[in-house]
Amino acid sequence: LVEDLLTLSRLESQPDQLNYSVQALDELLYEVQESYTRRLVKMKQTIEVYIDSEIEPFAFDLHRINQVFDNLIENTFRYAPMFTLLRLSAEISDDKSYIICKVSDDGPGIPEKSLPDLFERFYRVDKGRSAEKGGTGLGLSILKHIILLHGGVVRAESKAGKGTTIVFSLPYSSSGED
Repeated sequence: LVEDLLTLSRLESQPDQLNYSVQALDELLYEVQESYTRRLVKMKQTIEVYIDSEIEPFAFDLHRINQVFDNLIENTFRYAPMFTLLRLSAEISDDKSYIICKVSDDGPGIPEKSLPDLFERFYRVDKGRSAEKGGTGLGLSILKHIILLHGGVVRAESKAGKGTTIVFSLPYSSSGED
């Protein structure tokens, strides 16, 4: 909890702390996929990666965007443990100015009434069961700040019983400057 509070505080008070470098997003996605594959195979679950072949390396903070993907995948394990398919994807926006990333699962979904508050500090969809599953209630708030600092946006799409998709955008730039 203390570490998450410190991370959030640093992100809010020091917006220039991102370490931009030109990276290949596909390499990151495949590394993330590889790091979770053994864990998924044991549970007969699958992780897929789809990345638009037109995406060239671009500037983003590799550590922080890796943190975003890890957070979303860990949340899937925690709150949708019976999922069968987890999909990581990235596409170029129609105007070619953003990369649109998605992390989707086929788990139980999130009630629509919870979607507007999902990225707020300490918000929990199921207050009673969340504490027993661990977590601090800060992960999605940290994720939101990382994406905002990159100049992107984040949102959740979900229907109860149909799975959840977290969508975030990253400016498609080679310099890290907007």
